[in-house]
Amino acid sequence: MSFRLRIFLLVSIVAGTAIGATAWLTLSLTSREVSRLDSARQKHEAEITDAIWTFGVTNGRWNGIDRVVDDLSQRTGLHIRVEADGEVLTDSDVLHNKMVGPIQTSYTTIDPYPELEPEIGRQASVLSSAASASPADQKVAQLWAKNPKRQMYVTGPVPARPELPAELFATTPSAAALPNLESRALFQVAQYRAALVAVRCGYEAQLLRAPALGLLTAPYLSPAQLAAAPRCVRAGQVKVYGDTGWLDQWWQAIAQCRLQPMMYFNQCLPSEFVQAASSTAALPVRVFFGAGQMELTGLAQPAVFGAAGLLLAAAIGTAWIARRISRPVRALTGASLQLAAGQLDVRVATRGKDELAFLSSSFNAMAEAVQRSEERQRRLVADVAHELRTPLSNLRGYLEGLADGVIEPSPELFASLHEETLLTRRILDDLQYLALAEAGDLAYHPEPLDLSELAATAVTAHRANAANAGLEIVIDAPEPVHVHADPGRIRQVLGNLLSNAIRYTDAGGRVEVRVARDPLTAILSVTDTGVGMSEAEVSRVFDRFWRADPARQRATGGSGLGLTIARRIVDDHGGNIGATSRPGLGSTFTVRLPAAIRP
Repeated sequence: MSFRLRIFLLVSIVAGTAIGATAWLTLSLTSREVSRLDSARQKHEAEITDAIWTFGVTNGRWNGIDRVVDDLSQRTGLHIRVEADGEVLTDSDVLHNKMVGPIQTSYTTIDPYPELEPEIGRQASVLSSAASASPADQKVAQLWAKNPKRQMYVTGPVPARPELPAELFATTPSAAALPNLESRALFQVAQYRAALVAVRCGYEAQLLRAPALGLLTAPYLSPAQLAAAPRCVRAGQVKVYGDTGWLDQWWQAIAQCRLQPMMYFNQCLPSEFVQAASSTAALPVRVFFGAGQMELTGLAQPAVFGAAGLLLAAAIGTAWIARRISRPVRALTGASLQLAAGQLDVRVATRGKDELAFLSSSFNAMAEAVQRSEERQRRLVADVAHELRTPLSNLRGYLEGLADGVIEPSPELFASLHEETLLTRRILDDLQYLALAEAGDLAYHPEPLDLSELAATAVTAHRANAANAGLEIVIDAPEPVHVHADPGRIRQVLGNLLSNAIRYTDAGGRVEVRVARDPLTAILSVTDTGVGMSEAEVSRVFDRFWRADPARQRATGGSGLGLTIARRIVDDHGGNIGATSRPGLGSTFTVRLPAAIRP
């Protein structure tokens, strides 16, 4: 399993478990709160709506409803909101300085209108039955039953509107003053309108405070209220008597109701009564209900244990996966610290084929490269000391012999001393040259170059040395091969390859230089029939101070830096150099450079 997939699974498990536990708790809490809200609403809805309706009816406006809602919310534990015409009048959560919680979309509508006097309603029910109706009403009922499509019958002339008593809040007038149910309903509407004016006046005068009206039927004001604010009571009566337009309008509506006798007493009269009262009453409101403060203590045990189990399983799974993931990381961290402390042979175990396994393999490869580099550096120091020790020891020995008179000075001796000096200087020059090349400070001057022509020139320069060694040197360059390179550096590379080929090929052998190209690459190869090398020797042929001759004699080998320098030069030109060899059959060194675009 890849590291990326492990991380994905870890995150998925943690996220899925967290989401599942959250969903479990949310659903459990929501279900419990919905059930609690429905139960509380069924239990307290009638109480709440009656209290709000009573307040609206007895005050005629909604100023002060917040105190009622606050008290109801505290007693029932419900979130209560009251709205009128789409505007919020009060909200219990706002009153309690809490964040406003959600509410149900369903609501209860409250029309704050008074009801007809029960006695009027009872008599209306009796009169609406055909058995108890007057002869005229019974006749109308018979005609209406025979022809249901005719729904309007004139039952007689509309009686004149009765005059209201001088005192609306006095003792109930006599039956002669209120001869019928319509007159009594008219009297009740007038009383209600006058009572609302008195209550508002008394409330503003700090005499009658809401809820001021204790009775919901006539006379609407108690004796104590009448005595507390007589001026306001008088103002209510004046208001009603001064506005007679509504009386005439209401009486005309009652007259129209009489044209529908079967619906008059049980529908039309109550409806017109409410309409007349509503012109002065408060606006209808909508009451919304919501849950109060959420109680976590009441959460069911299965939900708690289920959520806790999910979280525990997620924690255990996360810890296990994290341990599996972090184990190779900790191993890499420890190995890195050991490598930094100088323990170059440290390696980490590689298991699997995921990204962490690739990282471990990369670390091992890096540690191997660091170890080889350190070994090469140590070997370089030892090789440099060895290479310089030999010529310097020779010089010291000859100079001490000359100083002691043991050796006689001669031209041959001085020539040998000069040769040792030149060898030491060549080693130092090669070391400096290699240091510049590896640091990227070696200067190059590339230009268009015919590789075939350069090879022919180099073969001509080495032909004499090959003849002295008893070798045949030939060139195979049938056509020009153009590259963009530094002529001097490429000539140096080819010269080193030719020198090595001549040095390691016995007399009677052959050295061949070949130049060719493929569509994108120029190829220069040097093949000899010399001693050859094993595969292990080929893998080290470009190392510093390495010679194919194990005896490391300068008679058969140079400084041991030529091929290292040659590889750096070729690499800097964007090419590569490689070697193939078979012991006893010879070696081939091949240089590949980017070919110039043909015209």
